[in-house]
Amino acid sequence: MTDYHLRPMQRDDLPAVNRILSKAFTAARINDGLKNTHVPLCHLSFLEMYLTAFPPGCLVIENDNGLVGYTFSRLWGEVAWIGPVSVIPAHQGKRLGQQLMVRVLEILKDAGARVIGLETVPRSYRNIGFYTKLGFLPQNLTVDLILSAPRLPEEPLPADYEVIFYGDTNPAERAFLDSAAEALARRLDPHLSARPEIELTRQFQFGDTLCVRRDRELLACFVVHTKTYSEDETPRFMKVVLTLMEPALSITEILPHLFAWASRERLDTVSFRTPTRYKRAYAELIAAGFQVFHSDLRMTLEGYEEVADPQSFYLSKWE
Repeated sequence: MTDYHLRPMQRDDLPAVNRILSKAFTAARINDGLKNTHVPLCHLSFLEMYLTAFPPGCLVIENDNGLVGYTFSRLWGEVAWIGPVSVIPAHQGKRLGQQLMVRVLEILKDAGARVIGLETVPRSYRNIGFYTKLGFLPQNLTVDLILSAPRLPEEPLPADYEVIFYGDTNPAERAFLDSAAEALARRLDPHLSARPEIELTRQFQFGDTLCVRRDRELLACFVVHTKTYSEDETPRFMKVVLTLMEPALSITEILPHLFAWASRERLDTVSFRTPTRYKRAYAELIAAGFQVFHSDLRMTLEGYEEVADPQSFYLSKWE
């Protein structure tokens, strides 16, 4: 009988984790009948960013021959999400994925998580059934909304507003923005911290955060990835992975600044990761011309559901 051992993920594990991710997700796409089935290897720096985000919640499972499965998880304050997670196809059916999930849930709960979720392929009855048995319940779709970035003039906001980039600020100003971003996040979701995603995006040079202020009060921040996640990915998309915005603003006021940023990066498409639970945000982006490009099903652990107001402008990825 083969013995399997579960342990914390280390940086040296990432090349093997990368290969498992590619093989397992490619096999899953084939099983789900998708047309584009190949999942390429990621940049190792992308996986390292995930590992750095919350090391205690990143695990691997192995036997004498090496790694056979893994899971990543993130913790933004008290908002936690799990993924990606996978097991090599040859080792599936042995409850290894369940072992990984049970342990990571224990870790997240012990760390104080008040919201716990994940996203999976809506058409994958296998995945939905697997996570349901662990206590997760289906919620709304999360969609990637995309729009070809028009070359519009970067219209100035009213005189008392300013648009700044987090990465362009000095340490003192950055500390002020960190505090302001935390306050903005808590106004939208009492369990949320925005700082981890802002800092990791800058640290690993995947992009930056656009901030909108009025009289020094932070009204919005957009955490944006401008680099590709794999060698096979064409540099095309500006990916807005976290959006926090006060009701006083409209997304149409900010879009010209995002489009101008995309143009400077030579990217022709802007993408918002959009949980459809947040109805106002989804409706405003659709009205602005964005179209659905991809969808995932958001699931939350029973008793650990989202609490943010569905009319707020709070968009995030859980993948």
